[in-house]
Amino acid sequence: MSAGKDCVISPCCNLENVVLGDGVVIRDGVRLRNAVIGDSTHIARNVTFYSPVAERPVRIGHHCWFSYGVFGEATGGDIQIGDYVVIAHRTTVVTSSGPGPQSPIMNALYPVRWGAVRIGAHCWLCAHGVVLPDAVFEEGVILGANSLASNGRFESWSLYAGNPARLLKRLDPAQVQAVRRQIGLETPEV
Repeated sequence: MSAGKDCVISPCCNLENVVLGDGVVIRDGVRLRNAVIGDSTHIARNVTFYSPVAERPVRIGHHCWFSYGVFGEATGGDIQIGDYVVIAHRTTVVTSSGPGPQSPIMNALYPVRWGAVRIGAHCWLCAHGVVLPDAVFEEGVILGANSLASNGRFESWSLYAGNPARLLKRLDPAQVQAVRRQIGLETPEV
């Protein structure tokens, strides 16, 4: 493990092959394996993120917040999370989904899906959300509570909710730009 300066790390957590930026906070019961975490990210109790492959770590940006019980596994592809992302209580992010070979009938009917998950900067995933393989969240996406985000692209500065998640609202781009100017965050280059 490598930790930057001013990190607060609970002695009651399990960190394996983890790189932490400056000012990272990790609370009790956190389990991280093969992960790179940016500066000033806060990880609440009982959060798990892991990749089985050291060369393909879970990548989490700067100034993120992960609430109690968030779970992410990168067994079927990369998990990349941008800066300023908030993931609320008991949200699940998976890169593989299916019954597997334990039941040959179910495996034939519902083969395992594999794929990366990308969550752009400034996204907010509300409590009890589920994100499945091949989901791509552009900047500023909101996923409502108890929603299922299956494969596909979720457009910038939009609210999605439901099972499966559907577009409910687009935020006003002028309002987003006004807030960016007010707080001094420039528009990212594409």
